[in-house]
Amino acid sequence: MGLHRFRFKLLLPLLALPVRIFASTPEADRGAAAALFDGAQPAAPLYAGQPERRADANTLFLLQMKEVLSTGGWDGPSPQIRPFMFKNAGEGWAAQAQSVGLEGFLWTKKELEGKYGAAAFAGQTGDYFNYLENLLRPVAWTADLRRALDDLKTSPAADAEKNAKLNLILENYVAGLQSNMRRYDAAAWAKRARVYELFPRAYNLDGRRGASGFKPPAGTSFFRDFQVSDFEVIKRMGFDAVWPMGILPIGVRGQTGSGGGSPYSISDHSTVNPDLGTEDEFRGFVNRAHQAGLKVIVDFVVNHTSLDSKLLAENPDYFVSFRYDGPCPGDGYFENYWNGAKYCVHHGGFEYGGGVSSWIDTAQVNYANRGLRDRMTAIVKGWVTKFDVDGFRVDMAYLALNNVFSRTWARSMPRDEFYRQLIWTVKAAKPSAAFMAEAYAYQEDLGACGFDTIYSKHEDARPEGQTGWYNTTEAGNSAQLASAINRAAFLAWQSGGAGAVLFIGNHDEPAPETVYGRRLPAALALTLLYPGSVMMYSGAEIGYNAAVPAEHKPLPFSVPCEVNWSGGNSAVKNTYQEVLALAARLRAELGACDIEPLWPGPGQGWTGYMLISKDKPGLRRAVIGNLTGGATRADVPQAGFGGTLQSGEYRVLPLP
Repeated sequence: MGLHRFRFKLLLPLLALPVRIFASTPEADRGAAAALFDGAQPAAPLYAGQPERRADANTLFLLQMKEVLSTGGWDGPSPQIRPFMFKNAGEGWAAQAQSVGLEGFLWTKKELEGKYGAAAFAGQTGDYFNYLENLLRPVAWTADLRRALDDLKTSPAADAEKNAKLNLILENYVAGLQSNMRRYDAAAWAKRARVYELFPRAYNLDGRRGASGFKPPAGTSFFRDFQVSDFEVIKRMGFDAVWPMGILPIGVRGQTGSGGGSPYSISDHSTVNPDLGTEDEFRGFVNRAHQAGLKVIVDFVVNHTSLDSKLLAENPDYFVSFRYDGPCPGDGYFENYWNGAKYCVHHGGFEYGGGVSSWIDTAQVNYANRGLRDRMTAIVKGWVTKFDVDGFRVDMAYLALNNVFSRTWARSMPRDEFYRQLIWTVKAAKPSAAFMAEAYAYQEDLGACGFDTIYSKHEDARPEGQTGWYNTTEAGNSAQLASAINRAAFLAWQSGGAGAVLFIGNHDEPAPETVYGRRLPAALALTLLYPGSVMMYSGAEIGYNAAVPAEHKPLPFSVPCEVNWSGGNSAVKNTYQEVLALAARLRAELGACDIEPLWPGPGQGWTGYMLISKDKPGLRRAVIGNLTGGATRADVPQAGFGGTLQSGEYRVLPLP
């Protein structure tokens, strides 16, 4: 959905509540929210509606592996352990581990020792052992590792020897747990998914077929008409998942624009938009996608509904609302009648500028209400049981976290996070179901709830500053890009936490060629060659851009539009064809890959990483590109390369 859909929002003060200004760090935000959160309501059962059911042994083991490898323990919305801080006493700086768990600790430790030497961190050996004991103690099956670490800690060996042995122990243990994750985590496919997002209202299926040289058949149902051959077009571009965005019914009340309304103002979360076809036709759509080898991801709009939604008609207490006979406040509220009584219901919104900013065509769902949580969980579960979809892209996911919701709307929340109930209930019905979060804050919290992947756009809570892929590539700052590459590489390597979804465009962002200009080839190559999850929006591959002055989206919601598959921008189309073909060749050549960041030399502004084949030991490639606005020197001694990279230029180099 995106915070920047300012066309549909107003800046609104929160009615009858004092405006509070909070520090911008997640730690401070969690603490501030605690003043409004008493946890008085009991935690939900792991599986909604089944209080007697306990997690099976496999699920419990998977949850514990995630805790040990990535998230550490959490008590409701609060983390119980924080990422380790590595201190370089000689130079007077510290670096935070990439995650709380063993993977983040080990990755960062090896990275820092490789760059600065283990001696630079001398004196922290005792801290390492204490930290690991606190991390591992809550999980009983780590007892053998804890004993081995305690034996090493109390041995007479010198610190340097202890440190080297510690690395070996952790490398072996982490490798073993990662192997177990591959066996137990049926949704791990999402961390490598190559997602093609399409907008059915604007996709122009007949036009795409016609541009490919054959006459389209007559038809009026998008779901029914989309055939295996149409999915195979997407598959041949190198994608293995399709996200049909905007397939839920759109509300009529308060509808904005002339294009059919926002696909994120939803009147019924439980079914498909009848303008696109019937439920049976959507089942056929999913089945044909599976025949073509594609997973199907659908939207779950967690934060709000339309003004005339089925849920609002069912119970206004499911929403941020109050019963009132007088006029509703003008700022942020609308009137709604239920059983003859008038309610004032708040528009869907989020914190902004010390108050609340609202989407005026939406109604705000109330996650302090236990009944609403159970209702939403049942609705989302229905998409896997009725339609066999493979995953969910959760719109503005962080807005439903306890600490965010309680602070925004001044509500006392149930003890546990809604997402733990939601995700593990759905995964009980279909273990391979995956959850992708659209999020621009609180990525750590969402990962701890069980999300499989998270947008890499804006992530600035870490000490190194901005590490979100979209924002750093957009800005072209070489120092930020180095941190973003390192973060992306870690998230592709790790298996216990949420992976990153890299993109340079989607339905919320302007057309990539307007953002990157001459830098587009390098931005596209560094994104699409990434071995983790990536995403591309339909129409981008031909450079199609129908943006209007009031809405920068390449396929705007506010006016009628459809992709002209015979049009677009020929130069952009050639760039996409070249990079998509290169990505396909590299995947065929290397197979499954690990990734390691490449670090530019002093004064050099290029960005890059190594792809290391898992299937063919010793086979490696270096991917480098210049995302800055000017030329830069690029020396990659591992590849025997030295020269100048122009802005937007990229190279794929063999490595011995």
